Amino acid sequence: MERLLTVSTSSILPTYIALAPNINDFGKFADGGDDANWYIGFNNSWIIKLPPAPIGEFGRSFIGAKIGRAKTKPNQNKPWLREVIDGKIYMAISQTPSFTAQQSFFLAETKDMPLEPQPDAQIEGVGSGEWFWAEVPLSLVSVSKPNYLIIYSPTEAFSKTATSPVLAASAVEASGVRETAAWNNHSITGVPPRNPDGALETPINSISPALAIKLSPPSTSEISVAEFIYERLGKKCLVRFSAWGENMDQAWVEHSRDGLDWQRATRFQRRQPFDFTLSQDKCPPPGEYLRGAARDVLGTTAVSDPFQVPYGTP
Repeated sequence: MERLLTVSTSSILPTYIALAPNINDFGKFADGGDDANWYIGFNNSWIIKLPPAPIGEFGRSFIGAKIGRAKTKPNQNKPWLREVIDGKIYMAISQTPSFTAQQSFFLAETKDMPLEPQPDAQIEGVGSGEWFWAEVPLSLVSVSKPNYLIIYSPTEAFSKTATSPVLAASAVEASGVRETAAWNNHSITGVPPRNPDGALETPINSISPALAIKLSPPSTSEISVAEFIYERLGKKCLVRFSAWGENMDQAWVEHSRDGLDWQRATRFQRRQPFDFTLSQDKCPPPGEYLRGAARDVLGTTAVSDPFQVPYGTP
């Protein structure tokens, strides 16, 4: 019989369910040093088994992972420059170690991940691993059965550590006999196991993969984005804005041609100041629009008023 998870829930903060008590303790592999071949791949997935979620008043649910060290390659036309190896990462949640398409969700793409440094090249976006979250229906998170999570990639280029992002992990505290709760499956081909038989391929008992569930209470938080400033700096442009609120998580810039349909134009930024330099191809022409956006840890999002790039701007 599955044990119930004993967690102190909060009415203002998210509740995290992971194989470590503190999700900030997943410091292995994705932050640097030996990666131990912990890549997320087309042929390499990681699965964990979490106990039933605590019963509480929750408004939203997310599944997530701490990922880092996305890879770059020399630009074909300018080999002294490096470009990100494009690819996507997905996660899925189920009450058995088999996962359908309806249980699978896009998590992140490499252009938004921290990049692995190179000793002979300057690379913008290098940094420690970060948590990425995908919202899932609350109905997919069970309070009576175990919750299995898997992380994988449909990108065929992610077939080895040299080309793939890396999953973070945490050492397991040795305290008596512990039921196996993590596995590596090296036999997938771009999709998670559809059958539970053989899905839990290689048990992992000494290290916990950085996969988690986040449950957010009904949001009463208030955040705002204002003081949007735009400057043209030669071929580039600078965007600055302020974001107010408790427990801010990330901010970004959005672009629109008509002020109605908006697309994210920058990487996520997780720390103040929220200043963004847009490259020449990202700077919109006169008449088009930009705005700032920010999100807190509960998933509440706010945007600034639209800014129209003035005519006469180079």
